[in-house]
Amino acid sequence: MKILKYYTLLLALSAGFALTSCSDMTEVEAKEFDHVGGYNTLNDEKSEKYYADLRAYKQSAVNYGRPVAFGWFSNWSPAGTYRRGYLTSMPDSMDIVSMWSGAPGRFDITPEQKADKEFVQKVKGTKLLEVTLLSYLGKGRTPAYVYEEVEKQAEKEGWHADTRRLAEAKKKARWNYWGFNGEFESESHKAALAKFAKALCDSLEANEWDGYDIDWEIGSGVFDMDGTLETNDHLIYLIKEMNKYIGPKSDPEGKGHKLICIDGHYNLLTEKLDGYVDYWIQQAYGYAPSLNNLGFDPRKLIITENFESSFGSGGQLLKQAAAMPTEGYKGGVGAYRFDNDYDNTPNYKWMRQAIQINQKVFNEWKAKQKEAGK
Repeated sequence: MKILKYYTLLLALSAGFALTSCSDMTEVEAKEFDHVGGYNTLNDEKSEKYYADLRAYKQSAVNYGRPVAFGWFSNWSPAGTYRRGYLTSMPDSMDIVSMWSGAPGRFDITPEQKADKEFVQKVKGTKLLEVTLLSYLGKGRTPAYVYEEVEKQAEKEGWHADTRRLAEAKKKARWNYWGFNGEFESESHKAALAKFAKALCDSLEANEWDGYDIDWEIGSGVFDMDGTLETNDHLIYLIKEMNKYIGPKSDPEGKGHKLICIDGHYNLLTEKLDGYVDYWIQQAYGYAPSLNNLGFDPRKLIITENFESSFGSGGQLLKQAAAMPTEGYKGGVGAYRFDNDYDNTPNYKWMRQAIQINQKVFNEWKAKQKEAGK
């Protein structure tokens, strides 16, 4: 078994890094982390301690104890010798990863994906999120047989080639499955959204994903809307229902829960969903935004660059990593399709630097707080 090692200081530039528990966030210790590729076993005391320390570091981000490293992973294909498609090949210090390639269920996941996923989650302590561009009731959770029955009926009655009629029939079958009677803003509509919210959360639990990232970009090229989930009020109701099972409201004592994140057009949601969302993820593609006067706690804001287009140069990722609000600290930094960074030399060149800078500015802020006796 080949092991590739890259030495990563989680606090760069000779400052050392604070590897701490949640109960002690002030001690600074220089800590050397390996980036270990492939499926590995804990076969000696050194590796066991390394991974235990790594998991403790990940735990220190709980309840906003420090900024996180985040990214959307877009080419999950853990097979063969080319390691870009492996989650185990990304930097060990990635905290939260949204599965842009998809989050398969237990009957769809391959043995290779299962092993890759479990090592990253259980041994390295990284949280993996399902992500969906939500735009209608039942998206991603409507059973296939609901549509198959419509197709069989269409075939039998001879209107299978009528694509408009077929789409309308499938929509009505989907509505019927979720208990929606077609009356928008009605009690039926709310009950259907509540049923959908529970299904979203039940599936996360059953398939052992660590949370849900909602890509909310209604009006930006989303063409599959059917009126059931296309306003901010619809999403607000859905998120509040989801918090019965996951999210911060499901965990009032802060002991740990599956995350709810929203990226995209969230500006009109932050006030009404205050306390219901773990992280707001800003698509700050090509610029480093101001982190002041957000209207919400900056510790809940993750800013991201677009590595679909700028992975070669790094874009503004390092500036985003260094950015801090006047008061407090930001929630984290990351990139869309950050797995493209694997092809740089060394692999994940920009993400590694961003992680280091992200933690460096946080530790500098923390040291100033300590000096001020805060």
